[in-house]
Amino acid sequence: MPKTDLTITPHMTYRQMRDYAASLGVDVCSDKLPTGRQGMYVRALNLIVVERHTTYRVKRCALAHELIHWEYQDAGCDGMTMLREERRARQLTASMLVSPAEYASAEQVYEGERLCMASDLDVTLQILDDYRDLVLPQYMLV
Repeated sequence: MPKTDLTITPHMTYRQMRDYAASLGVDVCSDKLPTGRQGMYVRALNLIVVERHTTYRVKRCALAHELIHWEYQDAGCDGMTMLREERRARQLTASMLVSPAEYASAEQVYEGERLCMASDLDVTLQILDDYRDLVLPQYMLV
């Protein structure tokens, strides 16, 4: 069950997200993380750590993703629980960071070229792919 009604919008900057996290009582810092990790939520410390040596876009997307883990107080205890938590975090992150109207426009302008679309939408390729795989199919069911 979520702690708050988390409000992350597609045009929030990394700085705005850090300020927002602080307003929620969540500490955010940057540090060197293990290879392949872009962010990490440390439940016991109410802390989000974002990889220091990466791009602004990656930091922005990682912080949004980790704020979702914070909101749901994810613990990732066992394999299945961790997989469900990660899928939920990826789906919600994509739905918060990608505007449906802007996605549709980028899809047309760039003819589906992922790298150009992700750049235009200011998200990582992973977020773009998550939007396509986890969010768009829900719109098609309506």
